[in-house]
Amino acid sequence: MSALMKKRLIKPIKQDKAIIIIYHKGTTYHFPKAVADKYIVDDDEGTVDAEDVFREINEKYTKAGALLRGVRVSEGLTQIEMADLMKVTQSDISQMENGTRKIGRKIAKRIEKLFDTPYRLFLE
Repeated sequence: MSALMKKRLIKPIKQDKAIIIIYHKGTTYHFPKAVADKYIVDDDEGTVDAEDVFREINEKYTKAGALLRGVRVSEGLTQIEMADLMKVTQSDISQMENGTRKIGRKIAKRIEKLFDTPYRLFLE
């Protein structure tokens, strides 16, 4: 279907109705306010301030270490499995994640090759 035909299928939004516009991941959504009101979430209920979450992580891990751990967890790997893939020891992975060992360029390039993550992010 051509872009011109797609545009004709979209009905214009009436200006007299209350519309909420939400932009998410490159797409703009228009919702009638009456519909959106049904999905209001109380801010104090079940939410956590991002600073509170990341404060503990930033105190415990270096930026590179937190990223390494994030890559490992998102791939569903244990430290041992990641160590085998990267040809290092489990102890090395643990030390890099905890910031007691720096991630060198050689290891960072292995991470990039294995997990498609830019190696420069791991260099501090």
